[in-house]
Amino acid sequence: MTITLEEVQRVISKNLSKPEYSHVISISETQNEDSYSRTRNNATYMVDLAASAESIHTHTCSITISFASESTPAYHPNSLQTFAQLIAMIQKQTSIPIAEPILDTSLSVISHPYLLTPPQPLQSSSIIPLSIARSQNLLTAPQEAFIDLSLGQLLGQLHSGVQNDWFGRPSTSQPDEPSYSWQQTFVELLEPLIEWAQETNVDLGVSYEDLRRYLSRAIAFFLFDDVEVPSLVWFTGSEDDIYITRPNDNSPSVQIAVILPNLAHALWGDPLLETFFLPPAPSEAVKEGYSGGGGEPLLVFARQKTKRLWYTVFLALVILVEREGESQKDAVQNKRAWALETLKRCTDALKDAPCY
Repeated sequence: MTITLEEVQRVISKNLSKPEYSHVISISETQNEDSYSRTRNNATYMVDLAASAESIHTHTCSITISFASESTPAYHPNSLQTFAQLIAMIQKQTSIPIAEPILDTSLSVISHPYLLTPPQPLQSSSIIPLSIARSQNLLTAPQEAFIDLSLGQLLGQLHSGVQNDWFGRPSTSQPDEPSYSWQQTFVELLEPLIEWAQETNVDLGVSYEDLRRYLSRAIAFFLFDDVEVPSLVWFTGSEDDIYITRPNDNSPSVQIAVILPNLAHALWGDPLLETFFLPPAPSEAVKEGYSGGGGEPLLVFARQKTKRLWYTVFLALVILVEREGESQKDAVQNKRAWALETLKRCTDALKDAPCY
């Protein structure tokens, strides 16, 4: 799954008219193989733009391409049309800095549907994924705290500001039979993944009979039914999808600069499902920002920690499904190994986890 510079140039020529960013200088794929939000059928690229082919690039945008791919019946990611619909809602109902994209499903410019974000007046070399900034220890303690506070505010706004009448996967139209129970919805999302895992001989560390018994116990105690309002949950959104200004000696301040529109797994559900809340997260600064942004307390009772274990099982299964049958690249294997190890750890913890 690749796209050429020439194809991206056709997209830019079709959609962006201003001469100062009319030429594509370079493109680079942003969604690395190790990302939680990675899907088998989408790829997102950063695009450097300039006034001419000989100029230094002055603007950056992103383009998400949807490639034809067989989806696993156990799980279906969102379409680009849904991406655009959700982003419009985020823009309308929050102050989250995510730009309204251009959606083209006509296949008249290139042979794939695409989602193009508006150009921003910055160079791609001046921003860096938050995950890389952390792994390379580029941030000071105050910078870390500021970014965590900003991230918490963003998530608090998302969960409190973008809400729905029913739970489940987003749809461009009202479902025929909408679900008003998060427990029912979550179990219906989880069970096909458990069946897929059993059919493909995924080692959980416990028997599938035991896992289903743990799930039945959770259902009997209405573990998931403490969620009353369906919030928009990014779910697999992570620090790979958040770009910050690159800290340096001349400009020590940092801020969130770009949020990639990777919403393939977003759904209406429980805010605790966010990968940003994967233990041991969230940090105290994220919690403070989350509360300030309108978010409700996440982990108050022991039973909610059990619920978070189930959400981590769900995340690990989605990661495995999205990498099914793919090449043996190190990054793909690293995230697959993480998912398998995480499943064993969580299923072991679920044996005695409280549901009341």
